[in-house]
Amino acid sequence: MSLGVAATALGFSACVDDLDREPTNPNEITDVTNSMDRVFADIYLNFSTFGAAGNSPVSGFDGGMASFQRALFIAEELPTDEASWLWDPSSYGTINYGVVVPTIDAVFGFYSRLMINITLCNQFIQSVDNGTYKAAEGESAEAFEARKAEYKRQAKILWGGCYYYMLSFYDKIPYADENTPIGSFPAQLPRAEVYANVTSQLEEIVASYAPNQVPAYGFVGLDAAEAILAKIYLNGEVFAGRADYDKCYAHCDNIIKRLGKGGFENTGLAPSYNGLFGFDNDKYVLGNSKNACNEIIWTLAQDKVNLLSWSGASFLIAGWIGTNGVEVTVPEPTQDQSLDGVIFDGPKGVKRYYKYFADAKEYKDAKNQWDGKDDKGQDLPADKKYKEWQINITETINNIHYSFDPTAKGWISQQWYNAGGVWKCMVARKSFVRKFEWNDPEMSISDDVRVSNWQTSSHGFTAENPSLVGDDWGGNGYLAPKYSNWAYNEDGTINYAGSPEPTEQVGGDYAVIRLAEIYLTAAEAALKGGGGSEAEALKYVNYIRRRAYGDHDHDWTSLTMNDLREERCRELYQENVRRTDLIRWNLWCTGYTWEWKGGVANGTNLPEYTKLYPIPSRVMSSSNFEQTTGY
Repeated sequence: MSLGVAATALGFSACVDDLDREPTNPNEITDVTNSMDRVFADIYLNFSTFGAAGNSPVSGFDGGMASFQRALFIAEELPTDEASWLWDPSSYGTINYGVVVPTIDAVFGFYSRLMINITLCNQFIQSVDNGTYKAAEGESAEAFEARKAEYKRQAKILWGGCYYYMLSFYDKIPYADENTPIGSFPAQLPRAEVYANVTSQLEEIVASYAPNQVPAYGFVGLDAAEAILAKIYLNGEVFAGRADYDKCYAHCDNIIKRLGKGGFENTGLAPSYNGLFGFDNDKYVLGNSKNACNEIIWTLAQDKVNLLSWSGASFLIAGWIGTNGVEVTVPEPTQDQSLDGVIFDGPKGVKRYYKYFADAKEYKDAKNQWDGKDDKGQDLPADKKYKEWQINITETINNIHYSFDPTAKGWISQQWYNAGGVWKCMVARKSFVRKFEWNDPEMSISDDVRVSNWQTSSHGFTAENPSLVGDDWGGNGYLAPKYSNWAYNEDGTINYAGSPEPTEQVGGDYAVIRLAEIYLTAAEAALKGGGGSEAEALKYVNYIRRRAYGDHDHDWTSLTMNDLREERCRELYQENVRRTDLIRWNLWCTGYTWEWKGGVANGTNLPEYTKLYPIPSRVMSSSNFEQTTGY
């Protein structure tokens, strides 16, 4: 069955092409009876990347922007205090300001990606129920039935994950499940009704699992189902006018009892924060036997060889960083091997180091450039001479010495992240930067490891946001990269020897839901009276803080709701929760402003309707849907 048919059922038939699936393209393979595994894998493919063989299922659209993680980041993070996008206003419009219109590409990409993935899940369940597939050769009838049942459960969990985001953004929601006939338009249901349907079906899935059943790496299972339910219930008052904090807490408690062991202080958290966002973070994914703890409950798998995308870690590295105002330093040439690598004080207190040249010609060439002369003693042209800033040792990373151009705004090298691609597309907003605990007024030094990958005033960046314009990058905000392409040791130090070659697309997984989020969610539900106690909530938050700071000195002795909000922001930034959190806390429209909120430099209040997203114009024009309230 083609995605085009499925898309028709969801109200945007004119807007998508048939998906070139890999390894299974239903348009080319008419007999899929023996291909259940391959068709099932296609569902996961459409969460981890934007389509098989580099193709996007959204016609006339940037495939990278329409990938699951990136589409969610655009919708969930860019309108908030955490990040902003500096380019392409025709595609992003005023989303940086928290004001969204139905005609911009970003809105279409976000909506389409969710509905496409919902469709794939529903169609797969239908195909299983319709008896499409056969048992594998030698597979018993009992084993085949068990395999079908498990695949259906996983498809339903992914379906529920998509509807969590639909609930976050829409109030008149196109609702389709495996009972929706192919080729028909889904009913557009009120938010509260979708809330009830989705939670009911996920509760059935949870009840059907055996206790402590763990999925294979890269797949979802019991813990992911309960985590999605916890996220939905946490927002029950917004989504459905229901204070379901008791249900939220209960599911969090179940997850913590299963996963809260091993790792950091036997909490189930990974030993280091940075290791969760590096090249080899798959070792912390639930179901992977490489490590004793499994903090990442739902992952979007990436693989250096077999599965890469322009979303996830690739997007969150390249989108933040660039190479700017930084050069590898020119070594002081010497033929005295005993001086090789020796640092000395050069003129004006500048640090320089000696570099040994065994080859006489290499030494002569280096010495001539150092002296600004050619081999005949004549002055070299200005563009051939080393600039003074290029021979200053400003920083040493991975045994490579760098110098900074003092005339440049912002000093950064992509080599520091082991990155092959850099876009210079994003900056953080000052209000977000100020949420972290800094040791100096310039906000350049912190004991919090969660900002260790950032670029701050220490590298010539400013926390101020005078504009959100790409040409001002370097002078209009800090860089807040969370991911890198380095492998990490258990203690959080970089494993240079175990790291890959830098490439534009990287192999690190994207963590959709982590156990850290579950601890923080349980704490919030407890403070809301959902169960547990304030003491337990404090204990959970202190787990998070101790890992971030590496000591007990930053433990809190009491916990307020505002404390929890701030810690949740610090821990979960760029994990696609921020906008929904601010709305749940009644801080989206009023009560809190950040730079360029509402299109005003210092921020202003937003109208009530901006708590929801509009259904894209291209969908409205080809359907009988009713537009979101307020649009």
